[in-house]
Amino acid sequence: MHMIIRAGVAAAAFTLASGSALATPVLPTANLSATGAGSQIVTTATNGAFGNGSAITAVLWTVNYNSNTFLAFCLDPKVAVANQANSYSSSVFAASDSIKRLYENYYEAATTNIAGKSYAAFQLALWELNNDNSNLLDGELKFRNLNNAYVKEADAMLKVANGSGAIKNTYSYTSLISKDPASDKLTSQTLLTISPVPEAQTWAMLVAGLGLLGFMSRRRKAGQA
Repeated sequence: MHMIIRAGVAAAAFTLASGSALATPVLPTANLSATGAGSQIVTTATNGAFGNGSAITAVLWTVNYNSNTFLAFCLDPKVAVANQANSYSSSVFAASDSIKRLYENYYEAATTNIAGKSYAAFQLALWELNNDNSNLLDGELKFRNLNNAYVKEADAMLKVANGSGAIKNTYSYTSLISKDPASDKLTSQTLLTISPVPEAQTWAMLVAGLGLLGFMSRRRKAGQA
């Protein structure tokens, strides 16, 4: 029984530790690569910040540093990605309720079925929520119409994200920022990555396991006395 308790505590501790995408607050050399199907290009409309007929590329990034690999989306539609390994610093990202709804409703599907290319729609919706007015037909990041499949899907995501659906807080959010120390200017896109928040039963298992270990330790000491 004692070994079973230890195994339970170890499993819970591993679950909690592995929930974080980042092992350290600074990634000295991180490389970005397009995930799976690569990127999808959509064309913007006139009078937007991107100009008439400008193409904008939606990409799901794979971030690699040391032996760690995780997925990330871009937060800066106007910033180009660096072509070489960059230094990134990580910090907690204060996600709005609408961004939380976007991730909780669509992130898993957008990143699991890469061939379906829903990640492109997800990226457009994230850009809108973080940088613009949540309207894909108006503002800086705007399109001629909703005929494009990715724009149409992103519009549907935005309606749910800006709705009144319950927020479960199933993820914690981390931004990865790459800046030139001298000029304090961005040298590459700022990325957003997430980690699952441990469920209540995981915490309960850890607390119960630690309590049982303490109880067994006290019994053993009492027996020795």
